[in-house]
Amino acid sequence: MARYDNTPTVVVVMVPLRGGLLMVRRALPGEGQGKLALPGGYQMLGQTWQEAGAQEVLEETGVVIVPETLRVVTVETTPDRRQNLLFCQSPPVEHDEPFVHDAEVSEVLVIHEPIETAFPLHTRVVRQFFEYSGVL
Repeated sequence: MARYDNTPTVVVVMVPLRGGLLMVRRALPGEGQGKLALPGGYQMLGQTWQEAGAQEVLEETGVVIVPETLRVVTVETTPDRRQNLLFCQSPPVEHDEPFVHDAEVSEVLVIHEPIETAFPLHTRVVRQFFEYSGVL
């Protein structure tokens, strides 16, 4: 029987919040540890990409977004060709409570200008978000 080595989809979510953009500091060992990134994670079998994105935002930040409101901004393949990144954006959300996060994240914050992130593709999308005043 043939074995297929499929490219996984990572859903990365831009959440406009408090006049800025929601970010997480990565806690997992390995690439990007200790650096800022957009919230996101793998789409699991049985999930829509929207459900995956909303679940990752909730797990990593405690912020609730409605899956059906997410829209695709761009899709990129990582330079090593090991993952497809589906960058999407939610409408601006309100979240006045403290942020809560899982063990994959050490800090949740809101940035108000472009920054260097853990990953070049995230950095580029964040820069475009601010260049276009939060509307991509």
